[in-house]
Amino acid sequence: MGDLLFEAKGVGKTYGANTVLRDIDMKVYSGEVIGLIGENGAGKSTLMKLISGVEKPSMGEMFLQGKPYSASSILDANHQGIGMVFQEQSLVGNLTIAQNIYLGREKGYSRCGFVNWNKMNQDAKKALGRIDMDLDPSRKVRDIDFAARQMVEIAKVLDVVTEAANGHAIILLDEPTTVLSDEEIKKLFVQVRNMKEQGNAVIFISHRLDEVLEITDRIYVFKDGEETAVMPTKGADVNLLYEKMVGRTTTGEFYVEHKQTVPTDEVILEVNDLSLFGAFNHVSFDLKKGEVLGLCGVEGSGKEDICAVLVGDAAPTAGTIKVKGRECTFPNPCAARKKGILSVPKERRDEGMIGLLSIEDNIIVSHMDELSNHSFLSAKKMHQVAENWVKKAGVKCFSIAERINQLSGGNAQKVIFARALESGCEILILNHPTRGVDVGSKEEIYDLVRDMTAEGHSIILLGDTLDECIGLSSRIIVLRDGLIRGSFECPVGNKPLQLDIVQQMM
Repeated sequence: MGDLLFEAKGVGKTYGANTVLRDIDMKVYSGEVIGLIGENGAGKSTLMKLISGVEKPSMGEMFLQGKPYSASSILDANHQGIGMVFQEQSLVGNLTIAQNIYLGREKGYSRCGFVNWNKMNQDAKKALGRIDMDLDPSRKVRDIDFAARQMVEIAKVLDVVTEAANGHAIILLDEPTTVLSDEEIKKLFVQVRNMKEQGNAVIFISHRLDEVLEITDRIYVFKDGEETAVMPTKGADVNLLYEKMVGRTTTGEFYVEHKQTVPTDEVILEVNDLSLFGAFNHVSFDLKKGEVLGLCGVEGSGKEDICAVLVGDAAPTAGTIKVKGRECTFPNPCAARKKGILSVPKERRDEGMIGLLSIEDNIIVSHMDELSNHSFLSAKKMHQVAENWVKKAGVKCFSIAERINQLSGGNAQKVIFARALESGCEILILNHPTRGVDVGSKEEIYDLVRDMTAEGHSIILLGDTLDECIGLSSRIIVLRDGLIRGSFECPVGNKPLQLDIVQQMM
C-alpha cells in the first residue's frame, strides 16, 4: 500500500432533521483504486460531493496528505488535487470541448484581454489524447453524443487534477461507465490503471458489480447512509457484495422469469416497412398484447432511432405505423402519448424529469386529465397516486414533496418509471430503464415489468445489457446497420444464448 493521501473520520451529512450520511471512516492510499458500492440512496454520491467540494460535511473531519482538508467549491478541490466526474454530466452544451476542459482556467490562455484559442485547442487535443479520444476540440459539446461527453468529462478532470496534484491526485468516478460501450469501458480502465501506477488514487462508484471486482483493490459498502463493510477485492464475489449491499442473498431468479407472461394473439402495434433516412430501412414487426419485445444491436444499429420515431421524436421518411389496426402519425411525443405510446428515456436528467418539481408532480404530470374534475386537480387523489407509486417502485425519499433533482440517480429513474406506469399507456418504450440503478432496485423494476405485462401492457425494451434484454424479453429482434438481421423467441426455460444474438449483431 502506498502513502496515505486522504482520510475521513466520522464524516456525516444532514439536511434539516434528516441524516443521509453518518459516521463514515475512509482511508485512501496512493496507487490504489477503491470501489464504493451500495443501493440508490445509500449515501455514496453524498460522500463524493463532500470530498469534491460540492457540499460541506455536517460533522466529522477530512484530511488530505495528513493536513486538515476542506474545499469551498469544485474548483477549490481541483486546485488541491481532487477531481470528480459526476454521474449526471456537468459540461456546458453551447461551449466547445476545449472551452469545457479549461473552464475556469482560461487565464493561462489570455493576454491583454484576448484568448489564444489555438493554444487552448492544442492543449485540449493533448488532454483528449491521454484517454485515446480523437475529437475535434473546437466542436460544441451539444454536437457530440452522450458517451463522448462522458469521456470529455474524464479528460477534463484528469487534466486539471494531475496538473494541481503533481502525480498524487484523487479522482472520483461516479458511475463513469453508465453510457459507455464495452470498448470505451476497456479504454477507461486502461486509464484508471495508468493513474494508479503513477501514484494517484481513484474512488470508483458503480452499480455493475463485475466492474468493481475487475478494477478495484478495496471495496467500501454503504447501506442507508452508513458504512457496513470494508473488504479487499481479492476473494470477494458478486454474491457476497450483493448480500452486503442489500442485506439479503440474491434470489437466483434475477429477471423474475417465473412471472413472464405468454403474449396474446392480439396485435397492439404494427410497424410496416418503416424507414428513417440515414438511420434504418425497411423495418417491419408487430407487438402483441402482454409482450416484451427486445431490440438488440450495437451503437448505430438503428434501434434508438426506431424508438425515436415510435415515440414522436423523429418523423419517418417511409412506412406506416398502426396502433390497434389504425394507421397513425406522431408529429410529437404528445401525439404518441394520446395514442397510447410513452417512453422511459435513457437520459433521465435531460429528457425524463422536471428537476424543479416534486416527486409527486413528476409522477402525475402525464396523468393529469384522469385526476382532474372540471379542470381542477384533486390534491387528495394526487397524494394517493404518488404515495402508492413511491411505495410500489421502492423510491427512497423523505416525502413526495421532495424535489426530484435532490434524489439519487437511481431513485429519480424509479420516479420516471412510476410516471410511465401511471400514465395508463398500453405501449411503453423502456430505453435502458435500469441504467444507474442498483442491483436490489433492478429486481423491483423487473418485478414491475412482469406486473405490467400481466395487466396487458406491451413493452419495447432496449436493455442496459444484452443479458437483461434476454432475461426480460418474450421475443428479440436483432438489428445491424439499420436492418433487421434476425429474430429470437425467448420463452421461459429456453432463452437464446448471448453468442447466437451477438453473431447477428456484429
